[in-house]
Amino acid sequence: MDSRINRTSLAWGISGLIIQFCSPLFDTFHWPLFIVGEVLFLIGLAYYAKAKGRSPAWGLFGLLWILGIPFLYYLQDKLKSTDAAVTTHHRQNINDIWQLFIIR
Repeated sequence: MDSRINRTSLAWGISGLIIQFCSPLFDTFHWPLFIVGEVLFLIGLAYYAKAKGRSPAWGLFGLLWILGIPFLYYLQDKLKSTDAAVTTHHRQNINDIWQLFIIR
């Protein structure tokens, strides 16, 4: 999972949830605020799907709330295998660098 995109998804999603939950406090702007909050929440879920290496369209599962959010959470992370390969590659490079400094 791309941690930078995941942090972005968290910022969008949390702000959307806060706006949604606070929208009943404003009688005249309840529904417009709720819709704005839902849109921000869906943008956050689109970023979350993108962080997992999926299409941002997967974020539309957020419209299903109770069914959609756990589905996105348990969706297989396509970037996980590539991250492991990159980490192994970096670890090998670090080992090579250390071997340069070892006096034989």
